[in-house]
Amino acid sequence: MSGPKNPLQKQLDHGKFLRAVQYVSQASRGLKKLTSSELAQLNQMITEAQDDVWRLTPTEVQIPSGKKIQFNVASNPIVRARDIIGDASQMAGNQEIFEAASYIYSKLVLEHLFNDANRRTAVLATLWLLHESGVEVDAEKLHHIPIGDLRDPSNLASLAERIRALKI
Repeated sequence: MSGPKNPLQKQLDHGKFLRAVQYVSQASRGLKKLTSSELAQLNQMITEAQDDVWRLTPTEVQIPSGKKIQFNVASNPIVRARDIIGDASQMAGNQEIFEAASYIYSKLVLEHLFNDANRRTAVLATLWLLHESGVEVDAEKLHHIPIGDLRDPSNLASLAERIRALKI
């Protein structure tokens, strides 16, 4: 995770995020499915990473509360992403759409599978899942949902309702 960004860098990152949102809006309504490869591509769109986007080494990140969390590599991040997507898709298929959205969002943020842009990638994956289910939400509002520490059960429990409240 890099340090504070200057206004120009924030503007460039926002533009990359909006282009990725446009891609998700088009791709999720077609024959494409969200896969670990698509997830990596979404991350590459917003980070412009030239090499592997998956986090394969331990790292420490600071969450919004200021607390620092150490992430170790316990398993293959690609396999873990595939499992998360599969579980969320199954939930959505069982008409548990907002629970599925909360699940994919929180798991991708908590498990920190990417070198950079984990939250933005989680937003894009959540948006994809919602679009596949016929649910429209404002991507920027989804990105700015205050999530706090998702390790806290009360913050995690409210995430599905916050996402549901964004339904257009």
